[in-house]
Amino acid sequence: MKTLNRTQLKFIAICAMVCDHVAWGFVEFWTPLGQIMHVIGRLTIPIMCFFVAEGFRKTASVKNYIQRMTFFAIVAMLPFYLFFGELYEYRQNIIFDLLLGLLMLAVLEHKKFQKWQKVLFAAIIFFISATIGGWVIMPILYILVFYYVKSFKRQAVWVCGLTVALQVFLITAVELNRIWHFSKYDWPWYDKLYFLGFMLPLFFIKRYNGEKGKDIIGKYFFYLFYPAHFLVLAGIRVLVAGCSAYEIYVGCHVIALLVCIGILFMVLWAKPSRGQSGTLLLVASGCIYTFGFLLEITSGNIGGFYAATVTQYFGETLLMFGFTLFVAEMCHKEVPAFVYAIEGVFGIVIMWMLLTTRENHLFYTYIGINEEGPFPRQVLVYGWGFGLFLAYVGLISVGCFSTCVWSAKRSGGIDKKRCICTAVAIMCLWFPNFIRATGITGGYEIPCLGIILAAILVGMALTRYGYFDSIALAGENALSHGQEGIMVIDNRHIITYFNKRMEEAFGQLALKQDVYKNPVLAEVFEGKKKTLEIKDKIYEMRIEPLNEGGYIQCYMLWMLDITEHHRMLQKISDLAHMDSLTRLYNRSYFVTLLEKYLSEGGGGSLFMMDLDNFKQVNDRFGHQAGDEVLEKFGEVLGAFGKDMFACRIGGDEFCLFSKGIIDAKELGAIAENVSTEFQKKLSTEKYAGITTVSFGIARVIETSDRVFEKLYSNADKALYVAKNRSKNTWYIL
Repeated sequence: MKTLNRTQLKFIAICAMVCDHVAWGFVEFWTPLGQIMHVIGRLTIPIMCFFVAEGFRKTASVKNYIQRMTFFAIVAMLPFYLFFGELYEYRQNIIFDLLLGLLMLAVLEHKKFQKWQKVLFAAIIFFISATIGGWVIMPILYILVFYYVKSFKRQAVWVCGLTVALQVFLITAVELNRIWHFSKYDWPWYDKLYFLGFMLPLFFIKRYNGEKGKDIIGKYFFYLFYPAHFLVLAGIRVLVAGCSAYEIYVGCHVIALLVCIGILFMVLWAKPSRGQSGTLLLVASGCIYTFGFLLEITSGNIGGFYAATVTQYFGETLLMFGFTLFVAEMCHKEVPAFVYAIEGVFGIVIMWMLLTTRENHLFYTYIGINEEGPFPRQVLVYGWGFGLFLAYVGLISVGCFSTCVWSAKRSGGIDKKRCICTAVAIMCLWFPNFIRATGITGGYEIPCLGIILAAILVGMALTRYGYFDSIALAGENALSHGQEGIMVIDNRHIITYFNKRMEEAFGQLALKQDVYKNPVLAEVFEGKKKTLEIKDKIYEMRIEPLNEGGYIQCYMLWMLDITEHHRMLQKISDLAHMDSLTRLYNRSYFVTLLEKYLSEGGGGSLFMMDLDNFKQVNDRFGHQAGDEVLEKFGEVLGAFGKDMFACRIGGDEFCLFSKGIIDAKELGAIAENVSTEFQKKLSTEKYAGITTVSFGIARVIETSDRVFEKLYSNADKALYVAKNRSKNTWYIL
């Protein structure tokens, strides 16, 4: 099942909040529409409480978090009161409630507070919430649940339990108020049942994937949007205060027409493709239909109604063509030509029946005017032609919708998103009819809602989801999103093309820019750099001339990721130089390194090391145990820094060279450190204490000591002395 990131959840909360506040400002509370909008609005608070708990866990500074919340709670006060007026009296906005919940977490998690202090501060916060909080105590409790209850299942149980408890408390309080009249609010017991909607956000919170998502709205968007939308809604309420419902109704459809025209221009400006033609036909037919409906609701006579009806049905017949073409392109389906021919015939027949309906009464058997209500409306008695049209539109819609669903199930990525967008657009066209059937619109038709949503979705499928099917653009997309960096420059070193990968590597680039202004690229084109290391990646830079007509027209720079190849070569090289058991250098490579270092005038000391009594380990515990001892000693030697390098000579003999150190005291400390760390490695093993280390140390003091054979011979002699003395010791020659 699809998951939701932080940005998506916040958008859901914001949309629900706007829906709730629009209902408070413009919709009667006890109408079905008002109740539905208020239930939807209950999605907001639990989601925001969830993110306060999440934010407290992840914030780098609780102090800054509290300061930020306090600032925006103050900023929201005036817009909040401008919109709600006397409804909330002295109570505060939701950001204030969230701030109290944040303060509660800060108090309970403060390490320096004693228990009695935490209890005192918690009681003060609860008291403030109960007296002036907008949503008394509940946001604090939700925040505590989301923070302290770890599993989602238990969180859901707590949230549902608290919500039901709140509902029971309110019903009880309302009924007691009827007896003792301790509150001025004379609510019926069922007045706040919409509070049960607080349980609905659990469905969305369960799908939270912990990801941030694209931060396209900014981290302060909600805080700024909250007071801003109150100002906008308050302004709208002032503007429409003197407007009738009919004027608002007409205004909404004017806005719908303008939105459709705007989307039409957006599609026209998009890059050409076959998908564009279907989108243009869809959006244009939506404009025609909306214009026809606008004529209908502003006409007051039969002639105007008839002209408006013809315009609407002409738009709807074009809409069927558009949807078929659009679905075919979005779902990559080949539609036979006869389907379009049938649609053409049906469209002509339907328009003929409509144009001649006053003579033959095939489409409508009666057209009249109802003068009752806020504005004159048509009275229609439908004929069999209308039934034929309805069946035709339904058949096309079902066919297109089924094709989208079938394609979405068999595709993924961006193709799936296009199919889903198209399927939802088809549903949007029918959605206003279902809303009207519920009676919540009071008899008003609202086709503009479906038209706008469908136009937005098909426009999104074309533009946002990148349906540009020209070969050139497909090739450009492939180059732009490939793993290789690509740049093209002309003979004057001017950049004519680069893809995203190249910009990620070299920072801000621009077309028509001289490539030599970038120092690194200049070295690449001059041949001074063949490889580049960028962000732990190694790239091969390859320049190829592009010939046409026997002349070099431009040059292409390829940036090829060879990191894995380079690592593999390094691994092969390491294997050739390493002892397979201890992962130290082998003897030959160690000698090569040391001879090179000594020839360059380097100084230091060579440690020759031998494991005492090593044969006893093999004899008593087996050769596998002996290998383990050698591995552990290799780990000890391999842990030294760059100023020391070690090798395994063979068997249980090892060498270590320490650069620059010849002081006897320091060398002794190194030997003792090696012995100590080795014994720590063996301390938990069954063969602990059996084997130790003897050291022979030779220093580079004279010029003759710089010859490896001489240095090695001296170290070997020193080791012989150490072994003969007492073992587990060191001797410097």
